[in-house]
Amino acid sequence: MRTRKRIALLLASAAALGVGLIALPASSAAAPPVVPTCAFPATTGSDSCDTFRVTAFDGSLGTTNENVSLGIRVRSRFEPTTSETTVVDLSFDNDIALNLTGIASCPSSELTGKTIAQAWEQCGPGADGNPASEGNAYLSTGLGAQVSGIGSTVPNPGGAVACTLIFKGADNNHLTIYARAPVASAASCNNPAAQTGGSATVLFTGALTHQPVASIYDWTLTVPNTQTANPALDDFYATVVRGAAFRARCATRNPSAHRMLGTWDYTAAGDANDNYTAVHACPH
Repeated sequence: MRTRKRIALLLASAAALGVGLIALPASSAAAPPVVPTCAFPATTGSDSCDTFRVTAFDGSLGTTNENVSLGIRVRSRFEPTTSETTVVDLSFDNDIALNLTGIASCPSSELTGKTIAQAWEQCGPGADGNPASEGNAYLSTGLGAQVSGIGSTVPNPGGAVACTLIFKGADNNHLTIYARAPVASAASCNNPAAQTGGSATVLFTGALTHQPVASIYDWTLTVPNTQTANPALDDFYATVVRGAAFRARCATRNPSAHRMLGTWDYTAAGDANDNYTAVHACPH
């Protein structure tokens, strides 16, 4: 989710930059998988785009649901430069399934002002269960001891690096999106249990809803009030993978592919909403 002066997505948004987020060399030790960038559409006013990757554990999906990792990237650029996003929606097709049942909860209020290490201890793999209702709400456990993703802050170029963690929110219908900036580099996001860098914590609560049965899309992540956060993330990617929480199959539709529809609302008068559909072909 993204804003121009404040934060852009979660899970989302994105970028004044035409080349891609922070330069991350292929050999970088920075942990989360880099989700490929997307190309902005050539439209009047602000532009946003998204991309995603569904990856099966065995390298290929069949026609029944299997556990997968889901990588998401969102970017934006603004015209006029004073424009911002207010809401970002990401809708996933009905061959991508989500089920957060049985995972501990971590509302954003639990992470206010916390460093990466503190957030990791509060709601991540290092959770101490105090209070007893808390536990490991982290949705990227399949990445090991790594953050969910990396972001960059405005202005771009010249902005800073952010480290991002994705947690289950207060219930099965919410996500907590956490970002900490500025950090020195993407490598500064390594070993989150020990990372105390950054001076600003940005938090979003994303709502998960289902689309009508007749739609090719099933669940939608809606991140509201993206214009209220500071600093803004102008390019954001994250990967979620946790057991059976994220599952997918290859459909019988032809051509067989997964789809993610992004929708962005902007603040500037006359700055029309954007829609952008990303497609990732099967098998993965």
